[in-house]
Amino acid sequence: MAPRLRPLTVSLRSNDAGHNSAVNTEPQMRRILLTFAVLVALALPAASAARESTPNDGTLSVREARGSITIQGRGAVIGSIRNGSVTINDPVDGDGTGPIVTGDDWSKERSDTMTTWGGNRVRFRIIGGTFRIVVKGRGINLSMVGKGNVTMKGIGTEDDGSYSVNGQGYSPIPPFSFPFPLSSTSP
Repeated sequence: MAPRLRPLTVSLRSNDAGHNSAVNTEPQMRRILLTFAVLVALALPAASAARESTPNDGTLSVREARGSITIQGRGAVIGSIRNGSVTINDPVDGDGTGPIVTGDDWSKERSDTMTTWGGNRVRFRIIGGTFRIVVKGRGINLSMVGKGNVTMKGIGTEDDGSYSVNGQGYSPIPPFSFPFPLSSTSP
């Protein structure tokens, strides 16, 4: 006869609680399960979104921008806004992490695939897959690795921020609509 396996915790009904009142395992089990759930939640997006970069991927870095930046592309974007909004359209479900936004004061769902978030100190990222991002505001900082089309437009102050493509030196963001393709061959 096989030995009887004991469960990890014993469920105590209220009338049996006196038998083990010194040790209540429920809070400990909740902490363990919560820790496990957090670890899984952090590990899965990174693992599912991991992809090898292609030789044609370009890089974009934006520092302290004022105005608007639109990116239609494929790859990964991580960014923050001191004050403003970000609209992310993720048209293909499951081809990356999907939009992850924190620190927003408000959000508005525009369609099944597009949402706008806004406020102060908003952080956002989308890793893997195809997307369209429109960032508007002040204090825009972002980094992108991938391919696509970028359009920038400052608000016309002396310091609308700066940008760098493919590790080159930083240039001022122009006060007019400035579109360019992003790839490894972008100037």
